[in-house]
Amino acid sequence: MIQEMINGSIAVLTKPSAQTFEQHERDNLVWALIYAVIASVINGILSAITWPLQVGQIRAQLEAQNVPSDVIETTLAQQGNIINLVLSGIFSTIIGSLIIWGLIYLLGRAFGGTGSFGELAWGISLFSSPLSVAQTLASAIPLPLISGFISLALTLYGVYLVYLAIQSGMNLPARKALYIAIILAIIAIIFVCIAGTIIAAVSLALGGGFAP
Repeated sequence: MIQEMINGSIAVLTKPSAQTFEQHERDNLVWALIYAVIASVINGILSAITWPLQVGQIRAQLEAQNVPSDVIETTLAQQGNIINLVLSGIFSTIIGSLIIWGLIYLLGRAFGGTGSFGELAWGISLFSSPLSVAQTLASAIPLPLISGFISLALTLYGVYLVYLAIQSGMNLPARKALYIAIILAIIAIIFVCIAGTIIAAVSLALGGGFAP
Protein backbone atom coordinates (compact mmCIF):
# COMPACT_ATOMS: atom_id res chain seq x y z
CA MET A 1 0.00 0.00 0.00
CA ILE A 2 2.85 2.39 0.83
CA GLN A 3 4.35 1.85 -2.62
CA GLU A 4 0.98 2.58 -4.18
CA MET A 5 0.75 5.85 -2.25
CA ILE A 6 4.30 6.81 -3.20
CA ASN A 7 3.47 6.19 -6.85
CA GLY A 8 0.35 8.30 -6.44
CA SER A 9 2.37 11.09 -4.82
CA ILE A 10 4.87 11.14 -7.67
CA ALA A 11 2.03 11.26 -10.18
CA VAL A 12 0.04 14.11 -8.64
CA LEU A 13 3.15 16.15 -7.85
CA THR A 14 4.69 15.84 -11.30
CA LYS A 15 1.50 15.76 -13.41
CA PRO A 16 -1.02 17.77 -11.39
CA SER A 17 -4.57 17.57 -12.70
CA ALA A 18 -7.96 16.48 -11.48
CA GLN A 19 -7.70 13.52 -13.84
CA THR A 20 -4.43 12.40 -12.24
CA PHE A 21 -6.04 12.48 -8.81
CA GLU A 22 -8.95 10.45 -10.17
CA GLN A 23 -6.58 7.81 -11.55
CA HIS A 24 -4.93 7.31 -8.15
CA GLU A 25 -8.04 7.76 -6.02
CA ARG A 26 -8.81 5.28 -3.22
CA ASP A 27 -11.36 5.32 -0.41
CA ASN A 28 -9.03 4.58 2.50
CA LEU A 29 -8.94 6.96 5.46
CA VAL A 30 -6.73 4.71 7.60
CA TRP A 31 -3.88 4.61 5.11
CA ALA A 32 -4.23 8.31 4.42
CA LEU A 33 -3.57 8.89 8.14
CA ILE A 34 -0.72 6.37 8.19
CA TYR A 35 0.92 8.15 5.26
CA ALA A 36 0.58 11.49 7.03
CA VAL A 37 2.02 10.06 10.26
CA ILE A 38 5.00 8.59 8.40
CA ALA A 39 5.71 12.05 7.00
CA SER A 40 5.45 13.56 10.49
CA VAL A 41 7.99 11.04 11.84
CA ILE A 42 10.38 11.90 9.01
CA ASN A 43 9.84 15.59 9.77
CA GLY A 44 10.63 15.03 13.44
CA ILE A 45 13.86 13.24 12.62
CA LEU A 46 14.86 15.89 10.07
CA SER A 47 14.08 18.67 12.54
CA ALA A 48 16.28 17.04 15.17
CA ILE A 49 19.12 16.59 12.67
CA THR A 50 18.91 20.17 11.37
CA TRP A 51 18.27 21.70 14.79
CA PRO A 52 21.92 22.78 15.33
CA LEU A 53 21.64 24.93 12.19
CA GLN A 54 18.62 26.79 13.56
CA VAL A 55 19.28 27.06 17.28
CA GLY A 56 21.39 30.21 16.98
CA GLN A 57 18.77 32.08 14.98
CA ILE A 58 15.93 31.02 17.29
CA ARG A 59 17.94 31.99 20.38
CA ALA A 60 18.58 35.44 18.88
CA GLN A 61 14.88 35.89 18.11
CA LEU A 62 13.86 34.98 21.67
CA GLU A 63 16.52 37.23 23.16
CA ALA A 64 15.30 40.10 20.95
CA GLN A 65 11.85 39.59 22.49
CA ASN A 66 13.37 39.87 25.98
CA VAL A 67 12.38 36.33 26.89
CA PRO A 68 14.09 35.27 30.17
CA SER A 69 17.22 33.16 29.72
CA ASP A 70 15.85 30.20 31.69
CA VAL A 71 12.74 30.13 29.48
CA ILE A 72 14.94 30.29 26.37
CA GLU A 73 17.05 27.34 27.48
CA THR A 74 13.99 25.27 28.38
CA THR A 75 12.35 26.08 25.03
CA LEU A 76 15.46 25.21 23.05
CA ALA A 77 15.95 21.93 24.94
CA GLN A 78 12.36 20.87 24.25
CA GLN A 79 12.45 21.82 20.58
CA GLY A 80 15.71 19.95 20.00
CA ASN A 81 14.56 16.71 21.63
CA ILE A 82 13.92 14.13 18.90
CA ILE A 83 11.44 12.13 21.02
CA ASN A 84 9.38 15.24 21.74
CA LEU A 85 9.52 16.25 18.09
CA VAL A 86 8.36 12.85 16.82
CA LEU A 87 5.64 12.26 19.42
CA SER A 88 4.22 15.77 19.22
CA GLY A 89 4.39 15.55 15.42
CA ILE A 90 2.40 12.31 15.34
CA PHE A 91 -0.28 13.64 17.68
CA SER A 92 -0.63 17.00 15.97
CA THR A 93 -0.63 15.38 12.52
CA ILE A 94 -3.49 12.99 13.33
CA ILE A 95 -5.63 15.66 15.00
CA GLY A 96 -4.73 18.39 12.50
CA SER A 97 -5.29 16.19 9.46
CA LEU A 98 -8.72 15.04 10.63
CA ILE A 99 -9.77 18.63 11.37
CA ILE A 100 -8.53 20.01 8.04
CA TRP A 101 -9.85 17.10 5.97
CA GLY A 102 -13.15 17.29 7.86
CA LEU A 103 -13.48 21.02 7.18
CA ILE A 104 -12.79 20.55 3.47
CA TYR A 105 -15.23 17.64 3.34
CA LEU A 106 -18.01 19.65 5.02
CA LEU A 107 -17.42 22.56 2.65
CA GLY A 108 -17.46 20.16 -0.27
CA ARG A 109 -20.77 18.67 0.84
CA ALA A 110 -22.19 22.17 1.33
CA PHE A 111 -21.37 22.91 -2.31
CA GLY A 112 -23.04 19.70 -3.48
CA GLY A 113 -20.05 17.34 -3.49
CA THR A 114 -20.74 13.59 -3.47
CA GLY A 115 -17.31 12.12 -2.74
CA SER A 116 -16.50 10.17 0.42
CA PHE A 117 -14.35 11.38 3.30
CA GLY A 118 -11.86 8.56 2.69
CA GLU A 119 -11.41 9.49 -0.97
CA LEU A 120 -10.80 13.13 -0.13
CA ALA A 121 -8.35 12.28 2.67
CA TRP A 122 -6.43 9.87 0.43
CA GLY A 123 -6.09 12.43 -2.36
CA ILE A 124 -4.92 15.22 -0.06
CA SER A 125 -2.43 12.99 1.77
CA LEU A 126 -0.77 12.07 -1.53
CA PHE A 127 0.69 15.57 -1.85
CA SER A 128 0.44 17.09 1.64
CA SER A 129 2.70 14.45 3.20
CA PRO A 130 5.67 14.84 0.81
CA LEU A 131 5.21 18.63 0.70
CA SER A 132 5.39 18.78 4.50
CA VAL A 133 8.76 17.01 4.36
CA ALA A 134 9.91 19.45 1.69
CA GLN A 135 8.81 22.33 3.93
CA THR A 136 10.87 20.94 6.80
CA LEU A 137 13.94 20.73 4.56
CA ALA A 138 13.34 24.25 3.28
CA SER A 139 13.10 25.64 6.82
CA ALA A 140 16.54 24.18 7.57
CA ILE A 141 18.22 26.32 4.90
CA PRO A 142 20.35 28.87 6.81
CA LEU A 143 19.59 31.65 4.32
CA PRO A 144 16.21 33.15 5.39
CA LEU A 145 15.48 34.73 1.99
CA ILE A 146 15.96 31.49 0.07
CA SER A 147 14.22 29.43 2.74
CA GLY A 148 11.24 31.79 2.77
CA PHE A 149 10.97 31.82 -1.02
CA ILE A 150 11.00 28.02 -1.24
CA SER A 151 8.46 27.72 1.59
CA LEU A 152 6.17 30.22 -0.12
CA ALA A 153 6.44 28.38 -3.45
CA LEU A 154 5.64 25.05 -1.76
CA THR A 155 2.66 26.61 0.03
CA LEU A 156 1.22 28.07 -3.16
CA TYR A 157 1.73 24.77 -4.98
CA GLY A 158 -0.03 23.00 -2.12
CA VAL A 159 -3.01 25.36 -2.42
CA TYR A 160 -3.27 24.56 -6.12
CA LEU A 161 -3.14 20.83 -5.40
CA VAL A 162 -5.87 21.19 -2.77
CA TYR A 163 -8.01 22.81 -5.45
CA LEU A 164 -7.45 19.82 -7.74
CA ALA A 165 -7.96 17.27 -4.96
CA ILE A 166 -11.31 18.84 -4.07
CA GLN A 167 -12.49 18.40 -7.65
CA SER A 168 -11.54 14.74 -7.61
CA GLY A 169 -12.30 13.76 -4.01
CA MET A 170 -15.64 15.58 -3.79
CA ASN A 171 -16.68 15.17 -7.46
CA LEU A 172 -17.11 18.90 -7.91
CA PRO A 173 -16.66 21.15 -10.96
CA ALA A 174 -13.64 23.44 -11.07
CA ARG A 175 -15.64 26.57 -10.24
CA LYS A 176 -17.06 25.21 -6.98
CA ALA A 177 -13.70 23.73 -6.02
CA LEU A 178 -12.17 27.19 -6.51
CA TYR A 179 -14.75 28.73 -4.16
CA ILE A 180 -13.87 26.20 -1.48
CA ALA A 181 -10.14 26.82 -1.96
CA ILE A 182 -10.69 30.57 -1.54
CA ILE A 183 -12.72 30.02 1.64
CA LEU A 184 -9.98 27.77 3.01
CA ALA A 185 -7.34 30.41 2.21
CA ILE A 186 -9.35 33.07 4.07
CA ILE A 187 -9.76 30.76 7.08
CA ALA A 188 -6.02 30.01 7.05
CA ILE A 189 -5.12 33.71 6.95
CA ILE A 190 -7.45 34.45 9.88
CA PHE A 191 -6.00 31.52 11.85
CA VAL A 192 -2.42 32.66 11.22
CA CYS A 193 -3.26 36.21 12.32
CA ILE A 194 -4.91 34.99 15.52
CA ALA A 195 -2.07 32.56 16.26
CA GLY A 196 0.52 35.27 15.61
CA THR A 197 -1.27 37.64 18.00
CA ILE A 198 -1.41 34.99 20.72
CA ILE A 199 2.27 34.10 20.30
CA ALA A 200 3.26 37.76 20.41
CA ALA A 201 1.18 38.29 23.55
CA VAL A 202 2.71 35.26 25.27
CA SER A 203 6.23 36.35 24.32
CA LEU A 204 5.53 39.83 25.66
CA ALA A 205 4.17 38.40 28.89
CA LEU A 206 7.20 36.12 29.35
CA GLY A 207 9.47 39.04 28.73
CA GLY A 208 7.80 41.03 31.48
CA GLY A 209 5.96 43.34 29.11
CA PHE A 210 2.83 43.22 31.24
CA ALA A 211 4.61 44.01 34.48
CA PRO A 212 3.60 47.31 36.13
